[in-house]
Amino acid sequence: MTAVLPATATSNTRPMTARVPGPAIGAAGPFEFASSVDAGLWKDVEALFYFHPKQQAMIDSIKACVEQFGAPEILQRGDRIRVGIRKNDAQCLFACHRERRPGVPVGVVVYLRTSTELLRILHLAVHPNYEQDGPHAGLGLALQLVNEVRSLARRIGGVRRVQLPYGRAAFLSVPRFGG
Repeated sequence: MTAVLPATATSNTRPMTARVPGPAIGAAGPFEFASSVDAGLWKDVEALFYFHPKQQAMIDSIKACVEQFGAPEILQRGDRIRVGIRKNDAQCLFACHRERRPGVPVGVVVYLRTSTELLRILHLAVHPNYEQDGPHAGLGLALQLVNEVRSLARRIGGVRRVQLPYGRAAFLSVPRFGG
């Protein structure tokens, strides 16, 4: 899975305020997952999310997603930032590589509950070093981000599927434990 960014979205140079969930979500392998990161990492988040070198490969799908759901923005609350979409309740999940760049995001996913049974991944961005041709490709960061969203979906009543980003007609089931 190649990670790309929403090229049509623009980040603002000044911080914005929005409702942000608590900072910690969990950890898996070498990555720590969090719903927000330190506001001092604004430029890192901006570079990761808006200036990906391969975004042109998916530009039409990115534009369609932005037209349908709105433009993602970097939003700030207190000393924390996240990527969100003002007109809906999109959620964000960052991945930080504990050993190489502790606390600095190397991947981000933006997702939204679009129906009772569906969480839709709207945007997914992975630092080029963690893509399939990067030096840390073996860590499977894009897949781990998708699996973290799937894991979160298990805890939300009624959600049965996760849709992959950028117009793909691909869905992952959300298995329930104990039945």
